[in-house]
Amino acid sequence: MGAGIAVGLIVALVVGAITGQVVLQTPQSGVMEGLLAGICAGWPFFHTGSVHRYNFLHPVPRRYNVPLKNTFGKLRRLISEKSYNYGDKWHVSASDTLERRISAQLRFTEEESRGFHGSNISNIQHKTQRVQRLLELDIQLKESTDDSCIVQFDFKPKTEGLAWYACDSIISGLLADTEALLGPGTDDGNPADTSLPAPPWWVIGIGALGLLTLCADVRTAVFK
Repeated sequence: MGAGIAVGLIVALVVGAITGQVVLQTPQSGVMEGLLAGICAGWPFFHTGSVHRYNFLHPVPRRYNVPLKNTFGKLRRLISEKSYNYGDKWHVSASDTLERRISAQLRFTEEESRGFHGSNISNIQHKTQRVQRLLELDIQLKESTDDSCIVQFDFKPKTEGLAWYACDSIISGLLADTEALLGPGTDDGNPADTSLPAPPWWVIGIGALGLLTLCADVRTAVFK
């Protein structure tokens, strides 16, 4: 997504400059054309980034060569005993052996940087603010015919402040702990496809709006 923002800004500046300086020969114009072109150029990167994010929060189910009963007990114990920072622990809200499902929430606070402030160099101070984090976890287990178990993790993070990725290390760590606990697993499915689909209607609409804006600006420049 960062690449999408960078590409969008570059395209917006280049298209805006070319439109204003070369096509219309009026430096103050071309801003709208550049902005619309930047949005269209950044869309493929935003789409790919959103799919990667979905695959991270909803990883492909994994098959482990451990019976379901043992898998359920090991995961339940892992969630109950895992702690972060200085004692922040998961709160297990559901542990249903019949539905083969475990649900838990992790709440904690962190200090997030808010930059520097001060009237001059001598009294510049680093400003921080305490922000809240919430990570919701849902584990669904499914028994296989060969006495193995399929485990599906689903995560839902909620974060205050700008660090939307604040819970990512916890997610990665929990998945790694599961592999260490149950042994190497194998994917039981495929991740969401990252290939680009046909452009959505809003991208087509923005492209059409950009062309109409360019035609209107050209007409204004010719007949002014």
